[in-house]
Amino acid sequence: MKRVGYYRVPPAPGIFFSPAQEERLLLLGCEQVFSDRCLASGVVRPGLERALAALEPGGVLAAPSLHALGGDLVAVMDVVLKLRARDLHLLVQQPEIDTQADPGFFETCRALTAFNGERAMIRRAEAAMVARGVRGAGLKGLKGGVAPIEDEDD
Repeated sequence: MKRVGYYRVPPAPGIFFSPAQEERLLLLGCEQVFSDRCLASGVVRPGLERALAALEPGGVLAAPSLHALGGDLVAVMDVVLKLRARDLHLLVQQPEIDTQADPGFFETCRALTAFNGERAMIRRAEAAMVARGVRGAGLKGLKGGVAPIEDEDD
C-alpha cells in the first residue's frame, strides 16, 4: 500500500519548502512528498491534488499535523472528505490519527461537516426571517411561568 506525504509551507518570505516536515514524512515511510505554499489570496493546492492523484484506493496520505492539511476546519474537512470519497486513508503525526487502525475518524468528520452545513442553513433562515421583520417569539406562554403538567391518571 502506497504512502504519500503532504504538507503546507507557511507564508513566510524566503521559505519555499520545509525540510523538517519533509524529513518527518519520509521517516513515516512516504514514497513521495508533496507540498503547497500557503497563499493569502486563496486556496490553491496543486501539491495536494498531485498527492491524491499519486494514490490508488487503499493508499495513505500522511501529514505531520492537521494544520498541514489546511488553514482552517473547513479546509481540513474538505481534504478528509476527498480522502474518504476516494477510499484513501489518513495518517497524521500530531494529533495521532490513523484511519487504517481506526476508521471512526472519518465518521466523526462526516458528522461535523453535516453539523457545519446545518448551522449555515439555520443562520440563513434566521437572517431571512429578520429581513422579513419577523420577531422572535421565544417560548410563547412562558412569560407568566410554566404551566403545570397534568397527570394522565386524573
